[in-house]
Amino acid sequence: MPDNRQFEKLDLNLLKVFEALWLHRNMTRVAEALHITPSAVSHAMRRFRDVLGDPLFVRERQSMLPTAACERLAPSILNALAEIRKALGQFSHFNPALSHQRFVIAMQESLELAVLPTLLSTLEQAAPNLELVSTRLQRDTMETALSNRHLHLVVDIGRAVAHPVSHCLLRKDNYCVLMKQDSPLVNRLDKEAYLAARHITVSNRAKGASVEEIALQQLGVDRPSVWRCQSYRAAADVVASTGAILTLPGSVAHAIADDTLVSTALPFSLPILETHLYWHSQQEGEPGLMWLKSLIQQLFSDSGLTR
Repeated sequence: MPDNRQFEKLDLNLLKVFEALWLHRNMTRVAEALHITPSAVSHAMRRFRDVLGDPLFVRERQSMLPTAACERLAPSILNALAEIRKALGQFSHFNPALSHQRFVIAMQESLELAVLPTLLSTLEQAAPNLELVSTRLQRDTMETALSNRHLHLVVDIGRAVAHPVSHCLLRKDNYCVLMKQDSPLVNRLDKEAYLAARHITVSNRAKGASVEEIALQQLGVDRPSVWRCQSYRAAADVVASTGAILTLPGSVAHAIADDTLVSTALPFSLPILETHLYWHSQQEGEPGLMWLKSLIQQLFSDSGLTR
């Protein structure tokens, strides 16, 4: 049982290493996340173990798994670190015109088309030195990435999340169909013609139903699709040079439309597609991040990003 004198050996860096190992469960990834050497990670955890008298994490293959004592301790340490960060963030003053902060936002390519031009043109004027990175979203690691600040914000379709991830609605969107301006389907796209048409699907995956195909299948509609690509911009070019049609959110159609293409209503009543903004509740005291969050919300509500 450690005494109070032992706790004098603890410092904030040990708690940060503990937090990172709890999140990553791998010494090498902890070293990369904290920008220190693996030996420094091992040394820090050895000091922590000596103070507490418990191994805290045990190695199993390539992972470090928490002990029962570690699982009891972790919530208190993580909450304490969150409160410290929140207090320091509230103490700080954020000036967007002078800030050199770096923020990473995860979103799908289709959302980049609708979001980034307006967002970056605004930042160019309001926060010219602020660094913003848009990266591809990995949904299965989203909470961890938000928690360890590999991500600061996520823009994605509406889906169920739980605390500590918070979210708000940004946009409600309808699906439409994009086709060549001289397509014979213009002004006469009924359900039969839609199902008989050649479709191009946009997805980052090599197989599996896309979002709109899942919605159609729920209506009992099986849409044939023999072409597939990763980018709405590339798909629009395919539509412009072939007889294929493209089903996509209206906001994306607006972003990629040109004089050779026309959009029309989908001949099926699909559910509204919601776009949400996600962040980690432990970062709500960080003024720079909250400023960027509010800016994105304002742009969606005021500048035509809502469709």
